[in-house]
Amino acid sequence: MDKLGEIKANERSGNDEGWISRIKDSFLNSMKLKANDKRTLTCELILFSIGFLLSRCHLLFGVRPLGLAFVCATPIGVWPTLTGSVIGALSLGKDGIIFATITAIAAFLRAAVSSSDKIGLFKEGLLLKMSVSVLSGFTSAAFEVLMSGFTEASMLFGLSMVILPPILTFIFSGLFTEEISLDSLPKSDVDIFSLRDREKNEKYSIILFQLSTLMLLFFIGLSFRGVNILGISISYIFSACITLLSAKRFGALRGLTVGFASSLGISGVLSVSFALAGLVSGALFSLGAGYAIIGGGAALCAFSAYSAGLGGLLGTIPEYLIASMSILPLLKKVVGVSESKNVQDSQESPDSSEEMVGTMALAYQNRFSGCMDSLDDALISMSRVIKSYAKAPGTLTEEEYRGIVIGVAEQHCIGCNGSALCARESIRPCIKNAGNIALVLSEGRRITAENVNTETEFCQLAGIIADGINREAAKAERENYLSRDSVGSAEEYKMISGLINGAKLSDDAEKLVDKDLTPALNAAVDDFELKNCTIRAFGQRYKHFILACEDENGSKITSQKLKACIEKAANVKLGTPEYFRKGKMALMECGVQRAFSVSVATAGMAGSKSEISGDTVDFFETNKDYFYALISDGMGSGDVAKETSSFVSDFLRAALKIGTAKEALIHMLNHTVKGRGEECSATVDLFEMDLINGEATFLKSGAAPSFVKRESSIFRIRSQTAPIGLLSSIDTERIKVEIKPGDHIIMLSDGVADEADDAPWLLLLLGNPPKKNLQEYATLILNEAIKNNSASDDMSVAVIRIDEA
Repeated sequence: MDKLGEIKANERSGNDEGWISRIKDSFLNSMKLKANDKRTLTCELILFSIGFLLSRCHLLFGVRPLGLAFVCATPIGVWPTLTGSVIGALSLGKDGIIFATITAIAAFLRAAVSSSDKIGLFKEGLLLKMSVSVLSGFTSAAFEVLMSGFTEASMLFGLSMVILPPILTFIFSGLFTEEISLDSLPKSDVDIFSLRDREKNEKYSIILFQLSTLMLLFFIGLSFRGVNILGISISYIFSACITLLSAKRFGALRGLTVGFASSLGISGVLSVSFALAGLVSGALFSLGAGYAIIGGGAALCAFSAYSAGLGGLLGTIPEYLIASMSILPLLKKVVGVSESKNVQDSQESPDSSEEMVGTMALAYQNRFSGCMDSLDDALISMSRVIKSYAKAPGTLTEEEYRGIVIGVAEQHCIGCNGSALCARESIRPCIKNAGNIALVLSEGRRITAENVNTETEFCQLAGIIADGINREAAKAERENYLSRDSVGSAEEYKMISGLINGAKLSDDAEKLVDKDLTPALNAAVDDFELKNCTIRAFGQRYKHFILACEDENGSKITSQKLKACIEKAANVKLGTPEYFRKGKMALMECGVQRAFSVSVATAGMAGSKSEISGDTVDFFETNKDYFYALISDGMGSGDVAKETSSFVSDFLRAALKIGTAKEALIHMLNHTVKGRGEECSATVDLFEMDLINGEATFLKSGAAPSFVKRESSIFRIRSQTAPIGLLSSIDTERIKVEIKPGDHIIMLSDGVADEADDAPWLLLLLGNPPKKNLQEYATLILNEAIKNNSASDDMSVAVIRIDEA
């Protein structure tokens, strides 16, 4: 055994990791360049470059606040952006040290502010981001004043560093609006900037995004100013590239705007030349990329020569030619606004992929109601289980019935003429027999004189006492029923309402388009060159994919390579696709299937005090592709313990058909056991595994530790909670664990090992290689437990092996 890891849930006390640890993990993860995640790597490189350029850009009075503002504004890739900004600032020499320092301070301040689990790292609101930028700018201002004194230059520097960073942070924040998917910027079949049929806040976000983008391009162009290689201006190359790309993707007007904004910081005169190049090329892209590049270049040269003479002409032609040659391959892949219109026009045709996908999507959304369908069946099954276990409404405990019997008997015996005789003979009819009478009442039968007069035959009040007991018992039962009906039923309605709401929310989530995955899938299938292609992904857990394209012979859409490409992009295992045809259009609709399978074995024995084990071990799968393993240890041993643990198993087997709201189900289970009115309780050790995506969770209430065995490593899962039925509120811990194929899950009742520290033999045993036969492995663990324990308590062992499906 190389190590013993320990995984604990801490939902009640909060996350036990400090914010410094979370910042460290976030930084280390962002620094890992994943070869298989090209999109993330590309994004981080872009953010690094932007941070580098902006941090070097001078505005006025010696201030360079752009790098600081961008680090404060971005919610993604903060560490790469910070790295680029710091390196860019330090490249300025000693003057850049202060800017590098305050930018780093700002990043760590953001991490500290946003490290709360409720907010999420770097997910804080705009006001907090602006506050951090103000504080960081004020720090640099104070440092400058301390170093240079109260001079006019230092005061202007300080005032600028206090005012500019929050304004720029607000401007840059518009780049990261949720209304615009970054994947849709280079390629999409819709006009992402259209304000038609948008909500007010969506319109605001889209307008702010466009203004923020123009400001960013202006500042990047400004930062390139003065950078020349062999007399070639890098700033003009950048401006020409971004102008042509914008003109192709978004049309002539936006090409004009981008051309003007990106070059304005370089030259106020020549910025008009680039604006005209964007306008002309945007108008000609519908004829072809060659026409657009030539036309844009001609407009650029003409106005440059007119406004700045021969110097202006020679200062822009080389840069434009280099830019157009460099991005020509990229221009061919970018979907232009004219092409978007063609796609929209084709949607009016019955042979459009968008129409086919939309029709099938509507049919899928209308027919999907997974959790709601299961809810009805689950509630019926739960009702049957609860009815067979819980007592009749109003029923009292035997101890409560016994108190009624004694109270009624003493009330009548005080005035009885024969009380002196009973006292002299030490005979107290009804008092000695109170337990038997209480048992009769608990069985729902009436008390007669014969039940009262078992110790003597001369009691003259036996019939009166019996009637009094029946009357008082009925009264107490009615009061108990009314109390339970007003409080207990309200609690039950609340829990059932929670189950219904959870099922509805889960179903609604599975019907929605996955806005993150859909653009990624469109990018992934680009390599297959599918004509008139549309693909959409739906759902969170039950991923559903619909793809349509022109494919007359069906060879492309049925390709196994295409299926494998979708599986890789979505990180799922697809089920068997269904194919449809409509004219020259072909459509594929496909869901997901299980990626994991499980094998199980169990072994157990009753404790020495009883022939019946109070433990219940159960394994079952639901039609929602969840696997469950349960060990429930009833309090004590024998029939009562077995009855409670069996009820726990039957209830969860019925309730978990819903597939949602595990905590609500445990709450209802606890409420039922607690409401039975008897001293009964049971532990719950529930292992849940999603066989689709491999997510695994332990849900424990008073349960013994469990173990995840991965090769020679052992991970212990334990909780400090009370069994169900003891407390009015649930005391449950939900513990997520990472499971991989080949892992073994070992679950135990507390008779085997209440704590691993008290059972060193168990750790030694689990450190050895597991037996290939799971039943032999479970039996081996049980036999070792019998050898090392007193065997006075019930013992149960469950072993689960995880495999790929």
